[in-house]
Amino acid sequence: MSAQAATPVSAQPTTSVGPTLGASLTLFSCFAGMGAGLVELSIASSYILGRGPLVWAGSLFVVWGLALIASSIASLQRGRLRFRKPTTAGLLAAVLVHVGFLVAGMAQRVLDGGHLAALFLVLMALGSSAWLARRFRDDVGGTVSAPPRAGALLAAAFAAAVVVAAITTPGLAASVAGAHAVPHGEHSLPGVHNH
Repeated sequence: MSAQAATPVSAQPTTSVGPTLGASLTLFSCFAGMGAGLVELSIASSYILGRGPLVWAGSLFVVWGLALIASSIASLQRGRLRFRKPTTAGLLAAVLVHVGFLVAGMAQRVLDGGHLAALFLVLMALGSSAWLARRFRDDVGGTVSAPPRAGALLAAAFAAAVVVAAITTPGLAASVAGAHAVPHGEHSLPGVHNH
């Protein structure tokens, strides 16, 4: 009996995250970050166009939304989450801000769909990023022994896009810009202009 045959299966080296699972969660986190960034921008438009006492908050939501989109695109380009520490701090702050706006709204018997969608998207980005951070000690992401399986990665990307779009779309529709959007069925009708 050879020494290799005597080695138990559990003694084989394992990676902390398989390449397909790691790439799939990175995609999910980036898609959630981009969706959250878009909803943050729509929330900003509501505060800026309303010209009420929260115009200053609209400026903060613009900066935060653009930062989320930029960091998500940079992470997609690299294939690993970038700027993890500042993004995590920003995501945690965003959770508190959105919960604060939701609680204030519910005190007036109003549920803001934009803040609710942004909260869910921020939590999804934060959760998947935190899960990946526990598996990888740095932004390099460790060593990957094999490339991700293309079919599984494509299925994961499709599922992530569907989940994120299902939350992002109502969040965008809840904004002032969403309220003034032309319904899809009226785009091709001649002479119909509801702007």
